[in-house]
Amino acid sequence: MSKNSIWQDDFRIGTHQLDPKGQTQITAICHILQEGASLHAELAGFGFEAMLQKGQLWVLARLKVEMIRYPVWRERLTLKTWSRGQEGMFYIRDFMVEDEQQYIIAKASSAWAAINHRTRRPEPVEGLEQGLHSLADQIVLVKKLNKLPELQNQKLLRKRMVEYTDIDILYHVNNVKYIELIINSFPKETLLDHTLASIEINFLGETKYGEDVLIFAEPVTANAQW
Repeated sequence: MSKNSIWQDDFRIGTHQLDPKGQTQITAICHILQEGASLHAELAGFGFEAMLQKGQLWVLARLKVEMIRYPVWRERLTLKTWSRGQEGMFYIRDFMVEDEQQYIIAKASSAWAAINHRTRRPEPVEGLEQGLHSLADQIVLVKKLNKLPELQNQKLLRKRMVEYTDIDILYHVNNVKYIELIINSFPKETLLDHTLASIEINFLGETKYGEDVLIFAEPVTANAQW
């Protein structure tokens, strides 16, 4: 197995990553996943700066995170991430988060697209397979990432204008910020009384500074699944 096949990094949970229940916020976990993906791509020669020189950018198209257990303050964890190769226009990347006893506490799968920096249209990435050495059979989630169905009986929960701290280095709303906006649209009591077991999201377009984000919701089942 090539040294570039799996990226591994250790980290420790800080107070700024905790929610009111003393558990690590799902957004903190997603930030860790995103950083691991970025560092692994950089190691292989396909990081932000290298891609920009080619006139390309990485954008996250689909993400699913399953939480087995939420870590707590000061807990030391290990992130492992690897490429699973290409499926159509998407480049698939999986993640595992382990505790100090090497128990898996979080699993995730993601689909990324490379877009032209100017046109914002998807493009292939030359030489990516040679750099990242994909592990197609190392699958962490049973269900494949697919396009999510449209809501049928949705209710508007919130409308909010994009502010400066919502945008990232690409001048659009960062993918983790969307998750934060969704979570903050639910009542405090709902968030305190329930624990988020998993989240799946499709990113369909960019949102820029000053634009409005409208958040709709529809219950899928009677057991608090949205």
